Amino acid sequence: MDFKPIYIVDTLAVKPAQQIAMLKLLKEEGIPIMQDAGLELVGCYSTSPDLDEDVLIQVTWKVSNHSAFNLIRKAFVTDPRWWSYSARASQLRTGGTRRFFYPAPMQMTV
Repeated sequence: MDFKPIYIVDTLAVKPAQQIAMLKLLKEEGIPIMQDAGLELVGCYSTSPDLDEDVLIQVTWKVSNHSAFNLIRKAFVTDPRWWSYSARASQLRTGGTRRFFYPAPMQMTV
């Protein structure tokens, strides 16, 4: 089965007080690094800080296939800016995940 394209969904959990700082860091450093490496930004979404729980920030990327992602991953993890960004982001976040999604194997209509 050929999975194309791939959607990479990164979810970052932060305390409500850290939401704006994390979004600013993503906008100024994280997203440009990933785009420079070759990922296409699909969107960035956030839950509300008013829910009395960690805020989830979801960044969705698109890439043509796993081979392309492996090359892109090598590009961003060998970029010195990535390590600086990652260190700052780890100070802000309380957790997170990276998941790979693929188009559904059947046409979905509403």
